[in-house]
Amino acid sequence: MENIEIEIPMQVLDAATICTAVKDVRFYLNGVAINKGHVVSTDGHRAFACKIDGLDENLEVIIPTEAVKAFIKKVPSKNRKGHCTIVVDRNARQGKISNFPLQVHELFIPIDGKFPDWQRIFPKDVPSEYQGYYPTFNWAYMTDFQKIHKALGGNGVQVGLRPKSVSEAALVDFDGTLFDHHVKGVIMPLRG
Repeated sequence: MENIEIEIPMQVLDAATICTAVKDVRFYLNGVAINKGHVVSTDGHRAFACKIDGLDENLEVIIPTEAVKAFIKKVPSKNRKGHCTIVVDRNARQGKISNFPLQVHELFIPIDGKFPDWQRIFPKDVPSEYQGYYPTFNWAYMTDFQKIHKALGGNGVQVGLRPKSVSEAALVDFDGTLFDHHVKGVIMPLRG
């Protein structure tokens, strides 16, 4: 197998870390996945996905959240609007996230696992106007979507929540960012 080399916006990687699981027994959720042409993350209660133009749809890599956060922390906030390069050596089972103009690097060992089929949890045919009993959501998760909006260069306010029913996952829109048409989120309602 050959090395994989891709470019990803740093803002997208940073935003994706917000929805990853923390020390979950489902170890494959403890990272940011490059999957089906998207950067994705989920903890089972909420999810984040951002389509990256030109990314190989067959590529699948899961980068540990700690490695992504360590890399982002090394990059001054004023420089996070650029891209980073991710190189994965599949034979050696190691990878590196780099920003060459800044000479910032972080090594990682890819998570050896299969990321779940995240596309099935994103609701289809969500009405523009919801009618009926409004679902209840975890407020901490909703606040996290505002943090994602800010990480993507937005103001943290233009986050839209579009439920489909009281018991189904709601779609989350991020307007006013550089990634408006490529990024989406989803949140599960609380069970009564």
